[in-house]
Amino acid sequence: MASRVTRAVASIALSLALVAPVQASVDDRRPLAEASPATRASSDLRIALGRLLGEHAFLVMEAMRARSEGRPDFEALASGLQANTVALRDALAHVYGNAAGRAFVPIWQQHIDALFDWSRATAAGNAAAADAALATLQQYRKDLGKFLTDANPKISGDAESHALQLHLDQLTSFVSMDYAQSFATERAAYAHMFEFGDDLARAIIAQLPDHYPDGNVAFSPRTTLRLDLGRLLGEHLVVAAEAMRAGLDDRPDRAASAASLDANGKELAAAIGRIFGADAGSAFDELWGRHITTYLAYIEAVRDGDEAARADALASLHSYHTALAEFLNAAIPALSVADLEAMISHHVTALINQVDAAAAGDHERTVAVTREAYAQMFEVGDALGTAIANQFPDRFSDVKEIPPTDVGSHHESPRHQGPLPWVIVMLALGLIAVWTGFALAREGSQRQ
Repeated sequence: MASRVTRAVASIALSLALVAPVQASVDDRRPLAEASPATRASSDLRIALGRLLGEHAFLVMEAMRARSEGRPDFEALASGLQANTVALRDALAHVYGNAAGRAFVPIWQQHIDALFDWSRATAAGNAAAADAALATLQQYRKDLGKFLTDANPKISGDAESHALQLHLDQLTSFVSMDYAQSFATERAAYAHMFEFGDDLARAIIAQLPDHYPDGNVAFSPRTTLRLDLGRLLGEHLVVAAEAMRAGLDDRPDRAASAASLDANGKELAAAIGRIFGADAGSAFDELWGRHITTYLAYIEAVRDGDEAARADALASLHSYHTALAEFLNAAIPALSVADLEAMISHHVTALINQVDAAAAGDHERTVAVTREAYAQMFEVGDALGTAIANQFPDRFSDVKEIPPTDVGSHHESPRHQGPLPWVIVMLALGLIAVWTGFALAREGSQRQ
């Protein structure tokens, strides 16, 4: 039995590593506050599946838009999707064996190819080709459903069917130039994939209790905090990258992609407002808006070739590393200033690097950097979530039993049942003070 548990733990570690193309940088950043791996296998399974499926959603939807427009970054996005598929394959293979992993790939690739074919046909107004792609997607639904139920009778393919419809809806809106609706649907699809990941994790844990003896903690407040932080930070990273690239090319969806980035921030602000009231939520919203504005100002400077404005935006983006790290360390002493500052600076640097690569036409690097940075956001969420849970164990106790495995019984998953803990709000309020201080200092230096 020990060897089986070890094998399961190794599978999660492998799937976590495979999602990041820039391997050396990931290896240098171990989670800062981690429990024994034997007590985290089920929780890591849940987080890894959500993260990989969430990444798939963003990549496939951006690739669909690129295919419909004939953009030069389509092949790079398709390559990123292929790497994501390999990570999903290996995660499944280490649970159900190599034969299952091999069987999964052509089924999964079938829907990716069909979505791309549908995208091109829809943009070209080719109704026959679009209908053929939809027929392929219908067959995929059946094939995936059989694959999942053969592997585990507790798994349903219904959630993936809903995800497919969201993928189609977002491109339909995009081609119709309803960009606001397109990006709103993209965010909904991303969130939905975490629910699909939860479905898979529940069913696997229930089917293989020897592999996952800690199943009772996978959906605990502790794990949900880790996942929530990673999910929101990961979404911020991806939508920021999308908005920056749209601004760089001055695409017609530029304003809608920026609004999607703002909506991610408003989700955090709403959570804060539910705890401390509208004033606290508004203050956070203003802070987050300034942060986003600086990223977009950097894009404008790169696009316009304004080196002075570019340097000014860079200085603003990097100026809060140490101050924010010191604040977080004061709130969470288990996390050192040096480690926190490294995590914060990595995030900022990645967003800058991916857009610089896009400006140079190096789309493969753009996608690789974005994927690595997305994975790193879950490391940050894990470090913060684990340390906060350790610091306040009464607020983040483990559940006594696993939630139901059926799809229909948990559409309001634990992550939607309440706001983020008050500790996160205090971190946000501290960040507001830090940013305000920098703004005042900067205004004073400019007046001098």
